[in-house]
Amino acid sequence: MIERIRVLFAIGEMSGGGSQRQLVGILQSLDRNRFQPFLYLVSPGGDLLREVPADVPVFVFRERWRQPRWSYPAQAHRACVNDLAAVLREHKIAAVYDRTYHMTLIAAPAARRAGVKRVSVIVTDPARDFAGNLERFRFIKRRLLRQAYQSADRVLAVSEGIRQAAIEHYGLRSDKALTSYNFFDIERIDRLMAEPLAEGEPQSDASRFEIVAAGRLHPQKGFDYLLEAIRELVEQRGRREIHLRILGTGSQEAQLQSYIARQNLESHVTLAGFCQNPLPYFRSANLFCLSSLYEGMPNALVEAMLCGVPVLSTDCPSGPREILQDGRFGHLVPPAESRALADAIDDAMQHPEQWRSRTSAARAHIVTAFSPAAGIKRIQDLLSEVVQSSNRCR
Repeated sequence: MIERIRVLFAIGEMSGGGSQRQLVGILQSLDRNRFQPFLYLVSPGGDLLREVPADVPVFVFRERWRQPRWSYPAQAHRACVNDLAAVLREHKIAAVYDRTYHMTLIAAPAARRAGVKRVSVIVTDPARDFAGNLERFRFIKRRLLRQAYQSADRVLAVSEGIRQAAIEHYGLRSDKALTSYNFFDIERIDRLMAEPLAEGEPQSDASRFEIVAAGRLHPQKGFDYLLEAIRELVEQRGRREIHLRILGTGSQEAQLQSYIARQNLESHVTLAGFCQNPLPYFRSANLFCLSSLYEGMPNALVEAMLCGVPVLSTDCPSGPREILQDGRFGHLVPPAESRALADAIDDAMQHPEQWRSRTSAARAHIVTAFSPAAGIKRIQDLLSEVVQSSNRCR
């Protein structure tokens, strides 16, 4: 019997974000005849933890570490690096797959200490991420990240735009950085899409034009520009039938809610919070809107196209233009321009059939380009290649 390759997948937590959903899909689909997966988290809990397969051992740093009474800067980080390195050695892990830069800062030194191969995934434009990042020690982290990505055996970018940005920002060799699009379980999405709306939610109302948006309530997502567009449509253009539902939670929630109240938009905008299954809302909407200032590869946009809803997206770096094939399968507007968003939404309201005419071709494109079989094969082949190159060097 061929010994399975032990791969540890590492991420900070298992909330409902796109990276976490992608990781769950990998853990569920990985060929168990070839691979034995493990999962390492920094923080416990998370809505998607329940979807991790039962055969995947889960290690949670915050549950394993007893914090001392007296602390000093970076103490938790160093303890996490030590803990992850210990897990890698104890369980004879052959390769680490880390996702999001916070986890890369931990996985890089841990894998080096344990002598383990590493694949790191970059999901957003690093230059833009750091430009808007106000967390402590960000300049030190930038230097450490440059070293971390340069020392990885492979760096995966979720779009070609992110790959080019990462090569330039971190000084990566072009042959080490690869583009690996997220994949989507089409059957699962179709099943979830067919579920009814949550109990108590109003069903589709033909008298209202329903717009749905989804994502973290964070400045990156551009929801403040989207709300300004809704205000203009309601107050200046008389579009009283419009209703926007935003699915998600985050640091900007209070700010957005305050704006909604000040502008008397409560009957036109709903901040709906976290939704375990957002797809029925996508399916029943008249329009899906992505208002981001920057992205990596926006999963929600792909899911909306699979749900057969017309889509409007900012032409932000990067991902939307690649997904929509230069606007062939949806409408693109400049980022950070509320007037452009308002104009596009107004057009969708005036010409619904024209907007809906592209939805069948959009879904067919996604089914072909982002199938789970192709995505899982890319990941499995890459992990095998990385581990085998390690064995040949011994």
